[in-house]
Amino acid sequence: MHRALAAWLSERPWAATMMAAAFAFLSPQGLSPFAVVAGAVPVLLALQRAPQAGVMAASVGSAAAFGTLLGGGVPLVVAVASVLLVFAAPLGLGLMLKRTGSLNLCFQVGVLGIALALLVVHLVLEDPGAVWERWLELAVKSLADAGLELDGTEVVASLRDNMWGSYAALTLVTVLGALFLGRWWDTLVASAGSFGREFRQLKLGLWLGLAMTVTVIVAVLADFALVDALAWVAVTALAFEGLSAAHRGRAGGRFGQAWLVLIYVFLIVPPTAFIMVALLAGWGFMDNWRRTSWRVA
Repeated sequence: MHRALAAWLSERPWAATMMAAAFAFLSPQGLSPFAVVAGAVPVLLALQRAPQAGVMAASVGSAAAFGTLLGGGVPLVVAVASVLLVFAAPLGLGLMLKRTGSLNLCFQVGVLGIALALLVVHLVLEDPGAVWERWLELAVKSLADAGLELDGTEVVASLRDNMWGSYAALTLVTVLGALFLGRWWDTLVASAGSFGREFRQLKLGLWLGLAMTVTVIVAVLADFALVDALAWVAVTALAFEGLSAAHRGRAGGRFGQAWLVLIYVFLIVPPTAFIMVALLAGWGFMDNWRRTSWRVA
């Protein structure tokens, strides 16, 4: 079914463009599973046809997403940022993939890009957490109106400084998810099975892996807003490598399909998602150092 869909979209770029726009309409908050599909379509078109086809799909999808976000009362700056993250970032990585043929390089660049964006935010804004206060206050008010008794001041104070990190982690999942889905569709048409081999080879490498590891350690030992935010990205990146290692173990016959299915089920179910991400991050950490040579820069 997926191969037929991928082939149909590849052969009909305008229909694919409309699909990207439709899924953008279904994602009024900007980042969601619908946004992953919307961002994957331009990646597929860029890989299967030409960069111009991907740019066209991304442009139409961006317009749809932008209008939806503004219509939902999202501030202009946030709407622009969300559109760039959903469409421009995956398409940029897709074009890099088309040029280099390295999914792992795109993975590393995506992780590094989100980390650098967080760094810029914390350098430019005097109080980054203040950006989220109004939205958190509105959310707390909505919960209070629904009958939940909450100390609004305490809730806002406890969440404001964690919002950039969690938003960056969600952004990384959305961007890489769109890239991976678009690449999977591409390989279903061009060379079925090759995406699996590429995904199983994902790794952060020596220096990026070292930076992610140090970030998590410092975040545990100290209290710095920027480091805490970067730790969200680090754990998410390591979890991606852990998921890659899990697929490698399945392909190598070290455990059965049922274990892989359980991993995805635990990732989807909210009560167990954080635990599974942490376990995958630990797995990714060990896998990265096992496969990385300290003699390679």
